[in-house]
Formats: sequence, C-alpha cells, structure tokens
Amino acid sequence: MPHIHLEYSDHLHALEMKPLLSRINRTLVENGLFANASDIKSRAICQQDYVIGLDESAQAYVHAKISILKGRSTALKQEISRTVLEVLQDYLPPQNELTLQLCVEILEMDPDIYSKAIIRP
Repeated sequence: MPHIHLEYSDHLHALEMKPLLSRINRTLVENGLFANASDIKSRAICQQDYVIGLDESAQAYVHAKISILKGRSTALKQEISRTVLEVLQDYLPPQNELTLQLCVEILEMDPDIYSKAIIRP
C-alpha cells in the first residue's frame, strides 16, 4: 500500500512521468510515510478527453489519487497529501501559456474488502 494513480492532461504529454512516479515513491519512503518501498504501486495515465472549466484550452492538470487502507490518522493523510503536492510542485515547471492545476486526493480502502496476492517465481 498505497496505490497511486496520477492522471494528467495531454497538454503535458512531453513530460517524463516515470521519473516523477519514482520521485514520489522515494519521497514517501524517505519521509517515513510508508516503510516498505515495494508496497507502493504507482502509475500515470494521460487523459485526452476532459474539460476544464468552460473548455478553456490554456489549462492543464495533474491529479494524484492515493489509495490507502482505512484507519490512518487525519494528520498522516494530510502529511501524505502535502508531501506528494510538494513533489509535484518541485517536478513540474511552469508551463508556457498554460495554467497548471495540481491536486492530491487521499482515498481510503476498506481492509475488510480489499484483496491482494503476491505471486513469486
């Protein structure tokens, strides 16, 4: 845990997302927010069909959805959110002629209905 889904508008297609995902994972571990790096699964998905506001083409976004098991304190969830937002702000430079919205959302998964299996060689 956690699962990180990074959705971003296609205005940002030229940015390298894999290094950003690695930086998010590394920062979460280095800051002590998650103990085991191999538990963090992150992925980025470029969105082509979206509307921001009234279809203003001079806007772009990155939205991080971070799913964690329910039961974490509000303070910890806030720290995770702030940490990931700081990584996004640090990694993503101002965009020429684009307003860039960065968002982080913490989602809780119910451990009673979450299933996981690890298959090793």
